[in-house]
Amino acid sequence: MFEKRAFCVVTGAGKGLGKCITQKFAARLAPSSVLLLLARSVQAMETVKASIESEFKHVTVAIKYFDQGDLSTDHQALFLDCLKMCKLSAADFEEAIIVHNSGTIGDVTKYADELSDRKILEDMFNINVNGLILLNSAFLQTFDKKSVQKRVVINISSLCALQPFSSWSLYCTAKAARDMFFRTLAVEDAETRVLNYAPGPLDTDMQSTCREDTKDPKIRQTFIDMKAAGKLLSCEESVEKLICLLEKNVFESGAHVDFYDI
Repeated sequence: MFEKRAFCVVTGAGKGLGKCITQKFAARLAPSSVLLLLARSVQAMETVKASIESEFKHVTVAIKYFDQGDLSTDHQALFLDCLKMCKLSAADFEEAIIVHNSGTIGDVTKYADELSDRKILEDMFNINVNGLILLNSAFLQTFDKKSVQKRVVINISSLCALQPFSSWSLYCTAKAARDMFFRTLAVEDAETRVLNYAPGPLDTDMQSTCREDTKDPKIRQTFIDMKAAGKLLSCEESVEKLICLLEKNVFESGAHVDFYDI
C-alpha cells in the first residue's frame, strides 16, 4: 500500500473519520496519485482539499458531490469525470483504492418492534447498503484488472456488524450486511484486497447522537460514561492503526478487523 501511483477514493470525506482518512492517506500516497473526495457537503470538502494541497504537493485532489442514498446517481461518471478532468485514464495508475466510509446511524429511537415507517427503512438501506454496492461496482468496473495491478477495497465497519445493540437494530443490520457483502467480494475476487475495518468508538458527531438519542437506557448510559471517562478514541489514532494494518498487509482478505485487534 501507498508505494505505487494510486487513484484513491474516500466517501464521507468532508468531516470526522472520512476527513481524517483523507488527510492521513494524502501524506502517504505515492507521487502523482489522485485523491477523489466524495460527500454531500461541497464546502466541507473544499476546506479539506485546500488543506491537503497546501501541505502535499505530490497529490492531485478532486472533489465531487455525492449522496450515497440517491440511487439515480451515475456512479461510474464520478470516476470517469475525475479522470477526464485530470487528463488521465485508469491505466495510468498502478493501484486503485476505495474507502467506503459514508453512512448513517439511522433511527436509534425505536426498538425493533416499533420500526414501521417504510420511508425510514428505505432511506437507511439506500444510504448504507444499496448506494454503497452501486458505487463499489462502478469503481471496480472503472478500475478493472486489465487497467490496474492492484485494487484495495476498505469498508468502515463496526462492532455492531458482529454484536447486537438494543435499539440499534437498523444500524447493526446495515453494518452486518456491508460486512457480508465485502466478505463475499473477497471470496469471488482473490486478486482484490478487501478489508472490513471497525475503527472503535470515535469521538465524533455520531457519538453525540448515541448519547442523546439512543432509546435503550443501558446503551445510552454506556456511551455517556465513555465520553465522561475519556475513553472515546480520536479519529487520528484510529486511522493510524488502519494505515499500519494496510502497510503490513497480512490480514485475510475480507476479514473484519477491529481497532482493538491490532
